[in-house]
Amino acid sequence: MFRRSRKQAIKENAVSASALALQLAQDRKFRKRLLSAIKHSSEAGRRTRRGLGLTGAIARLASDQALQSELRSARTDLQRAYGQLETKRRKHKLRRLTLLAGLGSLAAVPQLRERIRAVIANAPKPPQPLTDIAKRVRPAGSSSSQSSPSTLEDLTREELYARAQEADIAGRSEMSKQQLVDALRAKS
Repeated sequence: MFRRSRKQAIKENAVSASALALQLAQDRKFRKRLLSAIKHSSEAGRRTRRGLGLTGAIARLASDQALQSELRSARTDLQRAYGQLETKRRKHKLRRLTLLAGLGSLAAVPQLRERIRAVIANAPKPPQPLTDIAKRVRPAGSSSSQSSPSTLEDLTREELYARAQEADIAGRSEMSKQQLVDALRAKS
């Protein structure tokens, strides 16, 4: 029921063979080795035609050491070319598999990110240090106008730097706190 028909199998084999032939034709090293093998085989053919009769040709072929070495080199050239093609195929399959695995892990990242956010949101808040609490608590007689600094000296260096940045003061990154105060006063 699920088995392929013989005709379908032959068609698929022909398609894969044509794809293999196309890949081999595009491979420069394979073409070079194939031309080398063709050259060796044509030299072997010339040698055999020199002899008389079929039995003489077979005997000469069997005893011709140069021909045998040429045929061996043609065979090794073809084997190397086929081995390189198989290596390319394996690397391509590995690249595709790695890419699919990466894409699959990326697809899971948003769900993981949401889970982490939910865990962080539901986690109990750590206790605040006493110094932070003391800064936030105002003395009983203080008003809200005293919570913001009244002079530039009361600001931190970072706050002064931000104001210097807004005022576009050159060289502000190398200035000390007092230099920033002086530059801001000079600018205004």
